[in-house]
Amino acid sequence: MKKVRLLNFIPLIIAAPPVIIGVIVMYLHNVAVFTVGQNIFCLLIGGLISSFVVSRKEKMKGINTESITIFVSVILLFLTLINSGMEGVHRWISLGPIKFYVASIVLPIVIIKLSGLLVNGKQRATIITTIIVSLILLRQPDASQLTAFVIPMIILIWNNTRNNIIRFSIVGALLIMAVVSWVYLDALPPVSYVEEILSLAANTGIIWFVLGVISLVILPLPFIIFPPKNSKLISRCIGIYFIIILISTQFGNFPIPLMGYGISPIIGYFIAITWLVKDKVKKKNQIK
Repeated sequence: MKKVRLLNFIPLIIAAPPVIIGVIVMYLHNVAVFTVGQNIFCLLIGGLISSFVVSRKEKMKGINTESITIFVSVILLFLTLINSGMEGVHRWISLGPIKFYVASIVLPIVIIKLSGLLVNGKQRATIITTIIVSLILLRQPDASQLTAFVIPMIILIWNNTRNNIIRFSIVGALLIMAVVSWVYLDALPPVSYVEEILSLAANTGIIWFVLGVISLVILPLPFIIFPPKNSKLISRCIGIYFIIILISTQFGNFPIPLMGYGISPIIGYFIAITWLVKDKVKKKNQIK
């Protein structure tokens, strides 16, 4: 029982270090308290909600959560294109003074739910949705999120498709979109406490930089090292998603998740890690 209760707080335990380190670095560099406070508030609320979701028993069997979640996510992604954007870049939906970086919130759960569609034999719906989402990300444009999305989807579709023509066609189309997104990178300048938070940490002291890097490296590891028994492929694909997000920050002005300012990557990570822990807790309860 105690082990299961500890599992309930794993999402918070893993997400906390990069957020806290980032907050301390931002505070030491006189970033506005309102800005710094958003990350801490999101961490605490996300941790509480995650713990509740992990401990809660499933009561919605039979409801098609895959289709509903994917539909809502695609609509939210599409709405970013209608938003006024910034210097031709359309990645956000504004709610008052807060801008939500939609892709970083919804893509982890979209990958998980699309995997569910594939397992249920809905190959056509999965492929069509994957192409639509990729086109939206290409239009935003967002090379980091697009690449982090298409690579896991290529792996999932390849492993769940027997037709080689479909395999190579989808792989080719998705890779072309990813390459194009990197050829035409946006020209948005970096923000010191978002895209360059690691540089800010290094300026604060080498220990902050080292701790920051370690805390970021840990983020994808649970998905790679401790995948649920019956969901190993999708778990590792989510790990690959976060690895690509982290690596891409070294090749363009992309937000460093959790450590840099921005509640959206925190929300997205909590969604993914909560799914992982929930799946493992469910399997433990079934064994009992």
